Amino acid sequence: MSFESDTSIAFLIAKTRNILKNELEKELKPHGLTYAQRVILIRLCEKDGLTQKELAQDTYFEQSNMTLMLDKLELKGLIKRIPKENDRRAYRVKITPKGRELYALLVDMGEHVIERAFRGVSEQQKEELSHLLKTLYENLQNS
Repeated sequence: MSFESDTSIAFLIAKTRNILKNELEKELKPHGLTYAQRVILIRLCEKDGLTQKELAQDTYFEQSNMTLMLDKLELKGLIKRIPKENDRRAYRVKITPKGRELYALLVDMGEHVIERAFRGVSEQQKEELSHLLKTLYENLQNS
């Protein structure tokens, strides 16, 4: 069997991730938000008060990009940074009430895109895919 990149699992996962992200970006654009900002806001709604470093690790964004993303969210009044007690170099990132108000909208947008992506896919197939992706991730994480 010969290798074809268009049908390789890694390529299909990457291609699917990219189109999901692009579709979500289209939904977010009228609200003046980006995919990365959505990820950060949702994570802060779930785990408020993370340090910038923890937030970068939790969202799989490079720490070097996190400061700029947080600057933009802070300018929009969606988050605030509070100096971490006992470490003036680190900050805790807190979501503001204005940022928290967006939570339901951000989740709904993601669900809308996922619903479109999963048209014609059964619940059992969704569960199997989720299980397979978790297994792949854990295999690579633990190797």
